[in-house]
Amino acid sequence: MRSDIRGKDAIYTILDPALAAASLFRAYKYGERPVGLAVEHRHDNSHFLFTCYEWLDVRDQSILLAIVGLAGLGRDLIGAESDSLISRQLWSELHPSRDALGGSALTLTTTCYQLLTAANLPTRAGDYGRLKDSLYRLSQVGCRARRDGYDWSMRLLSVATAPNGEVLIALNSRFVQALFDGQYVKVCLKERRMLDGDPAKLMHAWLSATVHENSECYWTGLDTVSQRIWGPMSDNSATQRWRRAQSRKALVEISEIGWRVKFRGEGIRSHFRIYRPRIKSD
Repeated sequence: MRSDIRGKDAIYTILDPALAAASLFRAYKYGERPVGLAVEHRHDNSHFLFTCYEWLDVRDQSILLAIVGLAGLGRDLIGAESDSLISRQLWSELHPSRDALGGSALTLTTTCYQLLTAANLPTRAGDYGRLKDSLYRLSQVGCRARRDGYDWSMRLLSVATAPNGEVLIALNSRFVQALFDGQYVKVCLKERRMLDGDPAKLMHAWLSATVHENSECYWTGLDTVSQRIWGPMSDNSATQRWRRAQSRKALVEISEIGWRVKFRGEGIRSHFRIYRPRIKSD
């Protein structure tokens, strides 16, 4: 990547729709990270299973979006036949099970500072350690896909840190397909950087995956959308009331950056519709 590119030059992220709409990221209290991530998702007649030992949080999501946004600026590819030893190593660590996956990966050469800046995260001493923890978790996410009798799998990404401080990242071939010639959804990083709350960031990413630009979604229950932030509905009615209120607050926060939201009903009958504006390229 060119040395003159800054982290915040990444203004949007292009993602594979299956990954973008799957609920891999959750909001939870610091120090209470759950284990045993296993998320099933269906898209375009394909069945996906995402797995990881630890669950992923909003910070992990911000970093992944930053990685893909920066990688999209360079669009560099590697594969099993790459000339560079480190490139072949990154490819092999994705654990591709079939050449039919596309035979190439999207790569990014960056720095920790650039990643943190693109993710709109602080750059204090402790944040660099947390970044490396996030990169490790993201590198452990596996994806199994099944369609038309085929069954294949691959890691989400692989990472290597060079002695000179550079960070080298390879993203699996579904990122390649989304960026070059496949279906994709677009997440506006400029909008995300204007959001403060974790629920609003998670909600914004999910809505970006499910609502087309310049259009409005169907009426959706607040209890339904709360599961995209905290997981399955709680059996505790007080907890679910709190989640419902926080979901409404998150939607209001998103409306303050240019989306338009309408509400109807109360309590468990609370619903919303939201209009997504077109992403500006400047």
